[in-house]
This record gives sequence, C-alpha cells and structure tokens, in this order.
Amino acid sequence: MAVNELVGLLQEYPAGLRVVVNGYEEGYDDLSPQQLSVTKISLNTGKHVWEGRHGDPPHPAEETPNGAEVVEALVLRRTSN
Repeated sequence: MAVNELVGLLQEYPAGLRVVVNGYEEGYDDLSPQQLSVTKISLNTGKHVWEGRHGDPPHPAEETPNGAEVVEALVLRRTSN
C-alpha cells in the first residue's frame, strides 16, 4: 500500500476517529506520531509463517538474498508503554 492509498482510505472515516494499534498480547494502544518512521526493508524475504512478508535489509557487507529488492517504507511501530 502506498501513502496516497492510505490517505484515500483514511478519508472515508470521520476526522476525529481514534487511531489505535494492537497491544503486545491483547488490547489496544493509541497511535502516536513517534511510532511513524521511514525505514528500509527487503521485499518478499520472509521464509516462515511467523515472520512478516518483508524483512530487514542485509548489512552492507552481506549479499541481498535471492536478489530481493530493498525499498523505503513508512512503518507504524507498536511501542511498549
């Protein structure tokens, strides 16, 4: 999903609607601006069902696995209280 797609989706909801993220084990936490960051990710590198589809890019000295593409992405991180 691209930022413009997210903005389009968000425009369908009331401007004052609370935005939350799932809690560590259960419940919900408020989303704050500090949880947003632009991060480089390696596309389509997850190998196990418990991993996300995309992963951290390799260190500069390492080779990108299977020619995986590294891109920048806006990440919404859940933080602990």
